[in-house]
Amino acid sequence: MKECRIEEEFVSGFCKKQNQTRTVLCELEVDAEGNRRLSEADCAYGKCEHSKTCGLMGQIV
Repeated sequence: MKECRIEEEFVSGFCKKQNQTRTVLCELEVDAEGNRRLSEADCAYGKCEHSKTCGLMGQIV
């Protein structure tokens, strides 16, 4: 298993689902090469019907 570190980042913007401005805490796994992968977010990203066009989470993924 490759070593990775965990980073936390906040992103702010407009949430289409909630129809309001939102700040989301994201947890990212960063591998030795610097590649980042979203592992968790405190919103419904991935399950939300707007996930594919989400401008808010588009800042991080």
